[in-house]
Amino acid sequence: MRRTIDSTLAFASAISATVLLAGCTIFSNEPSPTALPTGGARTASALISTETATPSPTAGPVKSVTLVALVGEPKDWTPAGLTWLGIQDTARQIGASASLIEPLSSAELSADVEAAAAAEATVVVTVGSAADAAVQAAAAAHPTTQFVEVGMVVPDASPANVHGLAFDEAEAGYLGGYVAAAFAGSDKVGMVGDTKTDTRTADYAAGFRNGASEAVPGVAVTVAYSGTPYLPEEGRTAAAALVKTGDTVIMTMPSLSGIGAMREACTRKAQVVAIDVDAWQIVPDVRPCLIVSVTNRYDVAITDALLAIAAGRALPLVTVNDVANGGIALSAFHADLPAGFQADLDAVIGALKAGPPRPTAAPPSAAPSGGPSGSPAPS
Repeated sequence: MRRTIDSTLAFASAISATVLLAGCTIFSNEPSPTALPTGGARTASALISTETATPSPTAGPVKSVTLVALVGEPKDWTPAGLTWLGIQDTARQIGASASLIEPLSSAELSADVEAAAAAEATVVVTVGSAADAAVQAAAAAHPTTQFVEVGMVVPDASPANVHGLAFDEAEAGYLGGYVAAAFAGSDKVGMVGDTKTDTRTADYAAGFRNGASEAVPGVAVTVAYSGTPYLPEEGRTAAAALVKTGDTVIMTMPSLSGIGAMREACTRKAQVVAIDVDAWQIVPDVRPCLIVSVTNRYDVAITDALLAIAAGRALPLVTVNDVANGGIALSAFHADLPAGFQADLDAVIGALKAGPPRPTAAPPSAAPSGGPSGSPAPS
């Protein structure tokens, strides 16, 4: 049985913090996140603004938007939770209604995608690859409905009414590597990836190496692998090995194994850089060792897409979100900045923002391997 929430212009409340998590996602069995402002950091502000301008209400073709969330989501600060917040805010701006469907099983997830389209929603939104098969089928059956898959590089053969909103993992890894090397008290930094064949791990790792080398030329970078995204204990083993060999700052994947690695690094007094979601909110027990999170702004990505549709602009097959368009941002820092770091990081971010424009139709190297941002697909 699913839970459905409707939202209209008068609906001004945020996601309820009491929605329980379920299913095999990266957030299973984790402490419930507390919706604290990131202003609790030791620094004055985040280095990349997470605010977006609020456009005037515009009349457009979008009458209703339905989010079919992942099993066990949304919850504040999760990919689906942030996507829902973006949908609510944008719906108010464009005068559309917004509905949230929360499946309780994978079977319901597929059925709910079709049900949302059959109910004549103007736009149906999903998060991650778990719903892709259902989206492909529903899109073919409902050609007048637009389908937006967040955190997903959709297949090239997708119907014209299917659109993917991806995030530049190599760029996120670059920022993570830059921070890790700058904060390291040694000449060694490490990353715990999921598997050697996981393309998302490879993209993050490539960026991590480049960013670390940019911050500290000659720094030794080691990438260890848990061998799976699903087992926290394997992530712990990989992180322990890195710390034993002298890595003082570790970046981890946004998976169950990555959370295990994060916790092990913290236990061993190493510092942590998180990617994808804000670990300060999602895994509060690692706050003592967390430096910063390089976050995918799911709310920004869906807002931009919905505003484009409302304005009558056609979305490409895949839109890549990065630092330049506000789709990738740093959370507030939770550790004191090294001398000179602020100015150096400002220069790096400025260069990323001023880089050559990215063709929005060009996808990254490969589709995400699991749920949103590499999390295991719901079971």
